[in-house]
Amino acid sequence: MYKELPLLATKPLMLLPFRLHAFLFESVLSKVFRAQIEDGTCNFMRQRWLQIKISDLGATWYFSLDPQNRIIMSKNAFADVSITGNLNEFILLAAQREDPDTLFFQRRLMIEGDTELGLEIKNLMDSADLQLLSKELRFLISGAGEWVTLSTG
Repeated sequence: MYKELPLLATKPLMLLPFRLHAFLFESVLSKVFRAQIEDGTCNFMRQRWLQIKISDLGATWYFSLDPQNRIIMSKNAFADVSITGNLNEFILLAAQREDPDTLFFQRRLMIEGDTELGLEIKNLMDSADLQLLSKELRFLISGAGEWVTLSTG
């Protein structure tokens, strides 16, 4: 039961309109990867699409970088690369409680499609700077990561 708490808490959020999801994700990711966007490190994502599939949540989102260097999110796109896993693995990744290599090598997250692009995205995830987020959001992400670690450990 405790193991599924993040999933149960997140399910109602899936009822929110897509535009709200997009606004929140685009805002957060733009902050976390601000330096990488500004210095051109993210240019490999320009007009290429990353599909994120959270299997147990039944959620699929697509992310790209537009020509104006803005992170954009779509409901539908042709994915160049796909990363699939359960919510707990994405929480651990976001909270930086597990490194991407561990999750991928243990097959808890799976990459399909353009593996070279997937490797570049994995390296980008390693460089995420959560300190750029508000302390409230960092607390929420960190707390969720700790909960998942304790409930699955």
